[in-house]
Amino acid sequence: FPPIKVVHDEKIGFSVEALAAIPRHTLIAEYVGEVITAERSGETSSDSLMMLLDTGNPKTSLIIDPTRAGNFARFLSGINNRCCASRRKANVRTRRFVMDGKCRVALFTSKKIEAGDKLNYDYNAGVEGKTVEEWANTGFYDTSNFY
Repeated sequence: FPPIKVVHDEKIGFSVEALAAIPRHTLIAEYVGEVITAERSGETSSDSLMMLLDTGNPKTSLIIDPTRAGNFARFLSGINNRCCASRRKANVRTRRFVMDGKCRVALFTSKKIEAGDKLNYDYNAGVEGKTVEEWANTGFYDTSNFY
């Protein structure tokens, strides 16, 4: 596992910090939880839902809900802001892949992270202006930082 710790702050809640430097392209974790439809997402109190597959239909779009079966990945700080300043905070990227016939989400560092840095990812990275086919061809999210 990478050198990280989950910390709690009274103002922002839980987050994840690096205990030591972490090189670019390091696997942080798999984002895990119960896979539910977007239609059922209103049944959870979680603020850590991750879109797994967006079909445009809440009855068939899939979300990962880490409430009952998650791990520390749920505590990485999510950035949901399209401004450049917020996007620069992102130091972790998501990548969807198939293993054993199931779609999974891995979290990787997109740049070197220094000790004490919070781990942040843009959970909407790359979704605007893309068709379902384009998402499928790029692993659903922008991975240009990996190559």
